[in-house]
Amino acid sequence: MLAGLLDVSHLMPLDALPEKAGEFARAAGFTDLLIYVADLRRQGLHLLTGPNGAAPNTARDLHIEGTTPGRAYQYGRLTASSLKEAAGIDWWLPIVDGTERVGVLRVRSVYDDARAREDADRLAALLALLIVAKRASSDTLARLVRTEPLSIGAEMAWNLMPPSTYADGRVVIAASLEPAYRVSGDVYEYALDGPLVHLTLFDAMGHDAAAGLCGALALGACRNARRQGAGLAAEGEAVEAALIGQYGQPRYVTGLLATLETRTGVLSWVNRGHPPPVLIKTLRRLIQAVLDYHDGHLQDDATVLMCEWLGPLVEDTEPAAALTGLPVNDSPHTSVCSCGEPRGFTPGRNRIR
Repeated sequence: MLAGLLDVSHLMPLDALPEKAGEFARAAGFTDLLIYVADLRRQGLHLLTGPNGAAPNTARDLHIEGTTPGRAYQYGRLTASSLKEAAGIDWWLPIVDGTERVGVLRVRSVYDDARAREDADRLAALLALLIVAKRASSDTLARLVRTEPLSIGAEMAWNLMPPSTYADGRVVIAASLEPAYRVSGDVYEYALDGPLVHLTLFDAMGHDAAAGLCGALALGACRNARRQGAGLAAEGEAVEAALIGQYGQPRYVTGLLATLETRTGVLSWVNRGHPPPVLIKTLRRLIQAVLDYHDGHLQDDATVLMCEWLGPLVEDTEPAAALTGLPVNDSPHTSVCSCGEPRGFTPGRNRIR
């Protein structure tokens, strides 16, 4: 199943993925395969279809909150349908790339045993890799993950920024940006460089296409300087030089530039006219509280980038898996974290957010 799908994937457009995945999945006893991807605000799941469209009576859009597929997406584990058909049992599985929740997979399995569940988990993992690898060239997927039109500034921003979550044994990073479809001028970035984690947040003046261009220029100048070995202060100077060279004095960008040294937990940061970092515990609730306070209508962009330091060892992944809700592999071959702590363990005092 996996080898066949991987072989054909090199010369396969994303639109052909549902059909080809369904074809090879039958070798493992899986039928009625459906792939759903999450929208930008992570509120709904939307059916990825091929050139021939969806089968009759197939739901194209599903809510995440309060549904069986939504539970698989949220909790990161295989979820069985409450009804077992004569032809097999329906399973919903999270499609996750790293810690980025891409969507969910639905398959009907002829078998209901540990081997079949493991095969289904691995199929979902391969689908995640293929979707992420091909999404940059797919307008089909770009349209599918939008529930309303993007502004020009938002179009630029979402194509500049990395995925909204990242984790390894040393650090967990999460970001949120609202209003997701009309943001213009706000951008975030994180990047790994050996033991260093670079964190960047920019807010360009205004809320128009020009603000989006300023934000893109600031982020490009920052990346360029950092990748040439510049320190935090020099990165800020490079951004300022680029903005002044392009726009003179009429426009400006505020920002935070930070570097986390994961071997020690020391966070170094430079503030360029921006509110300082704060300590928080739940990113999703924070952004929702801001939206509720403004009755869902923001007067300006609201962007949050959170970083939590877990410790110095990249191989101690159990705490990161627990914090991010990474899909759990219940196979007896699953490796045990070298830290020796049970699932759900989270270090108490070594967190920087």
